[in-house]
Amino acid sequence: MRTKYKSWTKPYIEEHPEVIVTLDQLKGIEGNFALEIGSGKGKFLADMAGLNPELLILGIERNVTCAGITCKKLVENEILNARLMLASADEILPSIKDNTILDIYLNFSDPWPKKRHFKRRLTYGTYLKQYYRVLVKGGKLIIKTDNDDLFSFSQETLGESQFKVLEVLDDYDGKALLDAMTEYEISFREKGQKIHRIVAIKE
Repeated sequence: MRTKYKSWTKPYIEEHPEVIVTLDQLKGIEGNFALEIGSGKGKFLADMAGLNPELLILGIERNVTCAGITCKKLVENEILNARLMLASADEILPSIKDNTILDIYLNFSDPWPKKRHFKRRLTYGTYLKQYYRVLVKGGKLIIKTDNDDLFSFSQETLGESQFKVLEVLDDYDGKALLDAMTEYEISFREKGQKIHRIVAIKE
């Protein structure tokens, strides 16, 4: 589902630099934080920030319209412990220090269905190595998807990685502690679609 371009979003982001983290600022963050890669319209990011008021949660989103909608949610709800980077994971991950991230969330990532594009999947081996590097010991990679093929692919690549898989749910009920639904998840559940969930840990 593509998000229709909204012309107000880019100027809104520019008007609220307090919500946005630049690459230079990222390198200067002290302490640990959580990371959502692909924040979409920001419901998960905003709700998780509310559930974890003492935790900084950083969202990455490369679509300017989605980023603008997220930015507006954070500003209007006066959410102070969530921030946003308008960039891709490929741009951000190399700049994150080792053993920095508490948890990484991959929510309904692009499944890149064509085999020639598998390297772009966010659970491809090269990405998993980056996640493992930046996570603290005991940090978790938490994946939700509606896509059967991506679900199977992710189980396979995680099995070949350094991660220990803690949980694989084919039909996740959405009731895990400290979880929130995305806009996609709400829509999928209303249609009766199954949600898959995988939790892996850096030991």
